[in-house]
Parts: sequence; structure tokens; C-alpha cells
Amino acid sequence: MKNLLSIFIILTFILISACSKDEEINAESSDDAKLALLAADIESFAQNKACAGNDCKAMAMGSKPCGGPTRYIIYSLSKVDEKVLAEKVKNYTDLQKEINLKYNRVSDCAFLMPPSVDCVNGFCTAK
Repeated sequence: MKNLLSIFIILTFILISACSKDEEINAESSDDAKLALLAADIESFAQNKACAGNDCKAMAMGSKPCGGPTRYIIYSLSKVDEKVLAEKVKNYTDLQKEINLKYNRVSDCAFLMPPSVDCVNGFCTAK
């Protein structure tokens, strides 16, 4: 009888552990999906890169686990509301920082330099 009880307790523990791992994987996938949606929203918001003169800028975006941005978004000052873009980027960066901590993520720790940007043929581009 004690053996059956021991086996039952062990099996219950294994099942609970398996369920919690599945829930953690689902939560991580859900968080990654939220991050991807925010990134798509930012890309869409800054998609009009038409420019003239010195309209072009690059904004740091995201958070590597070791620190620093994961990328830069290039945009046109004349076509994008910079305050709204900065708020969207801040939300993305804050969420990525939270996700990195929550799931103990690591990165290459390489420092990503901001790109040089210029207005080429009427569109903001990285040099």
C-alpha cells in the first residue's frame, strides 16, 4: 500500500511539473507574440520614410539582456510624430527588458552602434 501511495505521489508531482512547464512555454510564447505585435506596430507607424534634407533619424529600440538596444528604427522627422514613436519604442523596450528578466534570457552582449542615416533618392536609409 505504501508503494502505491509513493508511486501515486511521484506521478502526481511529475504531472504537475509537466503542466507548469507547458504553461511556462505558453506564457513565453504569448509574451514573444506581444513583443512581435509591438514591433510590427512600430514598423508600420514609421514606414513612411520619405524625406528632404536632414529629415532622417535613427532611434534605439529594444533591450539586450546585457544592456543596450537590440536594433535601431530609421524614420523621417517630417513624416513621423517623434513623440508618439518614442512612446511606442519605450513600451517595446520596457516589455523586452521585462521578458529578458522573466525568462533569464542571454545575448551576445555586443554593443550595437547607431547607423548613419541619410536621405537618399527621397527616402531615409542607413549608409
